[in-house]
Amino acid sequence: MTENFESPGKEKQYDEEGRVIRANRSQAKREREPIKAFAGELLKLPAHQYPLLPIDDTLIAALREGKRLSGNALSRHLNYLTRLLDEQDYPAILAAHEHINHPYLHSPGKQQRIRREIERLLADDAGVYGELLGRYADLDVQHVRQLVREAKKQRAADDADSPLPPNKYQRRLQKYLQGLALYYEE
Repeated sequence: MTENFESPGKEKQYDEEGRVIRANRSQAKREREPIKAFAGELLKLPAHQYPLLPIDDTLIAALREGKRLSGNALSRHLNYLTRLLDEQDYPAILAAHEHINHPYLHSPGKQQRIRREIERLLADDAGVYGELLGRYADLDVQHVRQLVREAKKQRAADDADSPLPPNKYQRRLQKYLQGLALYYEE
């Protein structure tokens, strides 16, 4: 009785002469290299961001385990993580990672522009709504005006002269404008 040590899900492919076509291992390794680099990037993420990604509990546990490893153990574990990522929906995980850790969120110039827009909104600058509508076609003006009203009300209650951090409505307004900016990829 001969046992087949091939993967049960893979069918053998044959060329014109009836010989089995074997997978090019070097090519497969080259194709896995970007996934392995991405696995290294995932290890650098804080553990509280793992549930935000479309990954299962096995991969989350493996990522947490990989944080404590070093040297050869880490390189072997990266190979394991690469296999797990390849078995799951790698493009979806990559897209979610890029959305969560978008460079826009860490760009001080763009953040400063949003803060200036918020200050102009709170100062009742009439032209800022036109600029925002020109930049973001999906801007919900009613929602923005409601957040601005609530932020002003909160600011008045907290005494506007004191150097307090932004109130919750200002943070919501900032998050809303950041979401629009991410969607429109400036």
